[in-house]
Amino acid sequence: MTRFRTTVLSLALILSWLGIPPTANAGCGCEKPPPPPAAIRPAFASPGDEVTLFSPVLKLGSFYRVKFLGKHDETVMGYTSLRRDIADGTMKPHLVVRAPDDLALGPTSIKVKDHRDKTILEISEDDFTMLQEPIELSESNGETKATCYRAAVGSDGTVYLPLDVSDISERMIFSGVGYGYPLLFGASDVTIYNTQGFLMQLLGPAQESIYEITDGGTADSFELTYDRHEFVSYQEAHELIPGLGVDPLDPVWHLDGTPHIDHDHLVLALHGELEGGGTPEPGKTPTFDFSIVTTLADAPSRRSKTKVFKWSNECSSSRWR
Repeated sequence: MTRFRTTVLSLALILSWLGIPPTANAGCGCEKPPPPPAAIRPAFASPGDEVTLFSPVLKLGSFYRVKFLGKHDETVMGYTSLRRDIADGTMKPHLVVRAPDDLALGPTSIKVKDHRDKTILEISEDDFTMLQEPIELSESNGETKATCYRAAVGSDGTVYLPLDVSDISERMIFSGVGYGYPLLFGASDVTIYNTQGFLMQLLGPAQESIYEITDGGTADSFELTYDRHEFVSYQEAHELIPGLGVDPLDPVWHLDGTPHIDHDHLVLALHGELEGGGTPEPGKTPTFDFSIVTTLADAPSRRSKTKVFKWSNECSSSRWR
């Protein structure tokens, strides 16, 4: 893949040129195709995120040790309960655990052991990736800067960027770039998931009005700009429309039996390549400085705020320009 500048006329450009944002048409609501059945879901997790394992050998009400294998193995306990699966709507045993705090980033294999220390289920490192903590974004104009940032890379070279947008309800323009990490990608290389495992957005010709990919410089990644519609009406619908309230016994579902989809905790997956050729090496990226600019589409003149935090102590200098 060579460097280029896209010709997509995005809403972000219109916003900056004219100051008048048109209507956004991003995917929305709780009408998303269910994730496919799998032995583990989702296929990635940040520390503390819920991970669910499935197997016909799991016994209801039984406790299991779930061992995440890495440079330093971590074991968590969990027990099975009968729940309705969001993948196919059927009732089946769910073994729900939280991803450990101290695992190395990248491909991670998992073993599930019973009370006899017998392994009853194994997950390949090709099927699960341990992620970094999500970056929390606020509902304001400004820039969030993470220095010395490192991102998880899956076994297939996909770079994962978890984001917490739970404080954002208004329509927002997001622009992200990695300074010092020359990752190149096109629209077909970008996938947005949520932490339940739902596919939230694929980019392509039908979405040309809500995104843009630009080339900012040879030492840096491409820049992705994305226009996310407002979620005020989505939240109001869940409060006012009968049946759309979240089931207190199983918050994955509405009271009317339809699935409730989390739009607040997202994972951006980039399956691109590095400048000069080749895909990112599985594990974690080199350190780089990650910038996310947020612009309230309906209030672009509101005062900006800048938030800077040091992600790790693995580098000594910043690459900001």
